[in-house]
Amino acid sequence: MIEGRYFYPHATRFVAARASAASGMLRVEALDGSLLNEAPAKSLRLSPALGRLPARLSLGDGSHFESDDRAGIESLRRELKLRAPGGLLHRIERSWRGITLAVLATAALSYGFVAFGVPFIARKLAEATPPSIAVAMSRQTMQILDGRALAPSALKPKDRARLEALFRKVSAHEPRGAGGYTLLMRRGPGVGANAFALPDGSVVVTDALYALAKNDEEIEGVLAHEMSHVNHAHGLQRVYQASMIPAAIALLTGDVSQVSQMATVLPGILVQSAYSRNFEQQADDDAAAILRAMGAKPSRLGDLLLRLEEVHCHKGGCAPSWLGSHPETAARVERLRQETGK
Repeated sequence: MIEGRYFYPHATRFVAARASAASGMLRVEALDGSLLNEAPAKSLRLSPALGRLPARLSLGDGSHFESDDRAGIESLRRELKLRAPGGLLHRIERSWRGITLAVLATAALSYGFVAFGVPFIARKLAEATPPSIAVAMSRQTMQILDGRALAPSALKPKDRARLEALFRKVSAHEPRGAGGYTLLMRRGPGVGANAFALPDGSVVVTDALYALAKNDEEIEGVLAHEMSHVNHAHGLQRVYQASMIPAAIALLTGDVSQVSQMATVLPGILVQSAYSRNFEQQADDDAAAILRAMGAKPSRLGDLLLRLEEVHCHKGGCAPSWLGSHPETAARVERLRQETGK
């Protein structure tokens, strides 16, 4: 007979008790000898004792008996012919080497899921997104931005006409064609020289970015870059990466409220240009191909990038701009110059 504690069924209340085995039955008594519970061996489950935690015998009705007397529990186990608890998992839990390996494996799997699993799932979700969701998300995003950070463009009519003409010229060379993209002109002191694309094909260009460009080819490079983000659904992928659960619910159930939640994430991503290095490289490469097809030089886009960095980053660090969290400017410019050589 061993001493321990008896926990009543499905409760945290317990009393001091003793346990013994006889004729294939576990008998649990109070210290005064009164019977608290009795259960056949086949209904018992012995949990492994880890560290300094007590060993536990579950009686099958929600109650259990636990004891710090591990030798006594082991004696009861043999007498009741119970199977030893644990197995491989139990051995790992009792081994520092096993615990260390398990922690390292968990960390590696977690990193793999975040680095590769989440982007893969986000890409598949973006590919499966109905156009109606992309339109709804884009509309709500612009409502948020227009109410907080953006204002109507103040460009002169001749500048607006020039930008619209360049936009039509570039879009004619893009997969969606001239009617597949929409130009939105805005200004905003908190946004700076910026351009970004919405999931529905809208491309926003700020007055400050237009003013910073010295020639048509620089503007065409920016427009082609942003249209590439549309073509590859980069914006949707970033939103899904940032809000994986609402995204899955929206696609599986068609719940419009989930789309609203995702739309609150998109403005910050777009204004900060928070795309991954791979997305930006892909957009730069696509823009270079479009510029070459138009007879323009991809290096012109690099020239604008250098000017943006000089304006925004050499005085107190980079403010929000079209550079955003893009890859290192020097590397991008060199790649664009190489594309020009092709």
